[in-house]
Amino acid sequence: MRVTALFYILIIAGINCSPRGQQAEVPKGRISASEILRKNLMATGGLEAHKALENLVATGDFHLGSTHRMGDYKFSYKAPSNDMLQIDMISHGTTWIGHRGEQPIKRTTVNGARMINGVSMEIVERDWRTLLEWDFCCDYSRIELIGMGDADKRPAYALRFTPKHGDPFVCFYDRETFLLVRTDQVQRFRMNEKEREAVYKIETYFRDYRIQGAIKLPRVIAIPRTQGELVFELSKVKPGEVISDSIFQ
Repeated sequence: MRVTALFYILIIAGINCSPRGQQAEVPKGRISASEILRKNLMATGGLEAHKALENLVATGDFHLGSTHRMGDYKFSYKAPSNDMLQIDMISHGTTWIGHRGEQPIKRTTVNGARMINGVSMEIVERDWRTLLEWDFCCDYSRIELIGMGDADKRPAYALRFTPKHGDPFVCFYDRETFLLVRTDQVQRFRMNEKEREAVYKIETYFRDYRIQGAIKLPRVIAIPRTQGELVFELSKVKPGEVISDSIFQ
């Protein structure tokens, strides 16, 4: 899938549209980006609960549409900045995507799936890191409120995050609950060095939040695709699980 340069500019500029194609409203009132993030942390367990989270292991399965089960996943987090997403795809191999501090980790077995239906596993790993993030002072050069609009049929504030490294992305926070309901990320892909890079937007939706230990997490992470939603469904969360440093190699 290829997009025009103009569409890419719209993505990184944060001029995102609602599902009905309406441009996001200019925010009114005095709420700031920092206040929205503070309220999001409160809604998901509080700043102290997020700070106290040292280790977490989340497991579940993923499927396309409502019936086509594709495999299992495991996300491991070890404070302050190590994480690993493991994807085990049926009849394929295993893929690991994560970070050891600021160092990206990417490895796969033969036939491991780095992309599924046009979605790289880096997108999913970034979504998980966003859910657990609480210290925004070091990784971003700017976080700004850019508008309001609908996200999964909910009115939401849109914040654009500009990392010190990598593409900007946009997070939508429910205007009533302040839970994260959607992210928009830039997907880049090319088959080989000779091909032109494809650049397009990936939307992720977060649904069915529940308390998991001391923090609240969504049980469903859904990414709309042409063939149906690519859904990562959470089955079990183990806060405090012992995690070996060896998995972040």
